[in-house]
Amino acid sequence: MYCIIDIETNGLSSKRGKITEIAIYKHDGKKIIDEFHTLINPETPIPFEITRITGITAQMVENAPKFYEVAKEILDITEGCVFIAHNVTFDYNFVHEEFKTLGYAFERKKLCTVKQSRLLLPGHKSYSLGNICNDLNIKLEGRHRAAGDAMATVYLFEKLLAIDEYLGTKKKLEEQLSKYLHSDLDIRKVLDAPTQTGIYYLFDNKQNVIYVGKGTNIRTRLHNHLRQPKTTKAISMHNEVAGIDFEITGSELMALLRESEEIKRLKPKFNIALKRSNFPFGLTAEYDLFGYKHLGIVKHNKSHKIYSTYSTKKLAEKQLEKLTKEFTLCLGLCGLQKCGNGCITKSVNECKGAALCQEESESYNVRVEKALNSISFEKKDMLIIDKGNDVDVHSAILISKNKFAGYGTFTPDIQNNPTEILEQIEHKEDNPDSRHIISSYLKSKKIIKLIDL
Repeated sequence: MYCIIDIETNGLSSKRGKITEIAIYKHDGKKIIDEFHTLINPETPIPFEITRITGITAQMVENAPKFYEVAKEILDITEGCVFIAHNVTFDYNFVHEEFKTLGYAFERKKLCTVKQSRLLLPGHKSYSLGNICNDLNIKLEGRHRAAGDAMATVYLFEKLLAIDEYLGTKKKLEEQLSKYLHSDLDIRKVLDAPTQTGIYYLFDNKQNVIYVGKGTNIRTRLHNHLRQPKTTKAISMHNEVAGIDFEITGSELMALLRESEEIKRLKPKFNIALKRSNFPFGLTAEYDLFGYKHLGIVKHNKSHKIYSTYSTKKLAEKQLEKLTKEFTLCLGLCGLQKCGNGCITKSVNECKGAALCQEESESYNVRVEKALNSISFEKKDMLIIDKGNDVDVHSAILISKNKFAGYGTFTPDIQNNPTEILEQIEHKEDNPDSRHIISSYLKSKKIIKLIDL
């Protein structure tokens, strides 16, 4: 049994917003067998911008039942059913939270028609309810009202059910794989791939590498990658996948570095974005004629000394703004604003006037160095010790003079002898991508240990 549900709310967060309308259509897989629909008094205001979208006003819900008054009916109609919605997480979280405030743990199996549409109806430009219904000629009356949106979702659900009666939930793994894969591909090799952390390669029928990826569970990642495609680009790639191979690293950090290295070396056809630098923007520092050290953002090349790299200019600017606040740096010298005698940040003591030469360059530059040190590696010379590709092997990544210098593996019996570990290091050329990968990983993930050199 299924319950196709849509709600309207007075906010976007299930923690702060409340339900203003709910519509439920109970479906047995062939037809609607029951339904429930009502406005709900949220007992909190409905913002004008929400009313403008849904048309639901405070006056409309004033005499409507409160959620606790219809909670029993909602429980009864959804009992033993799969909770289905277009973007199910949104609707489910609101219903779950409403019951939680009543002291009841609402639990139902979930199914998302957005996810299933991407899986079973690949190639559409957009999977929003309005757009996918328009593409499929599904009647959508009463847009942004619970009953209208829920009924449209029923029609979409029935189309999905006609394509796959199990909606991808009961098929064998091999049946879930893309039907577009090349006939030369050994499906058994995909199903028997290792479950350890590492990287994987996809080949065409001429043994050219067309994609390199990484996963903390190679089998799961590979399987998800080769399931029924969601886009025309994925279909195109699946048409060419005739072989696979993999490399176990054990360490996720090593997998990230190896993935980046192999993509740059092999330039696979379908790793388009990563053939170039994945972090094209960098933070630099240069002295001006007055001796002040300026921080700035550039699209880096070999002529720049880069202290930190970023995937977008916006992320780089966000980091720079954070540094200016934390270390009281001049927005003008950091290229974030033009400075003059009317500088607001100086007037509120968030800047000491370096751009106007009202602060000595020496004292200003000390704070700049502290800012740069805060985004650099914790130690300029170190070995990062992590898991290896076997239980009896560790991996080691070398940082030398604040730069990525290489990696290798070693046996645990020499783990307290840095000199012997260094002999196992395969030296690599430093690049901003590798430095960014290592720096980000150290800030967010656990490793075995660091050895200060």
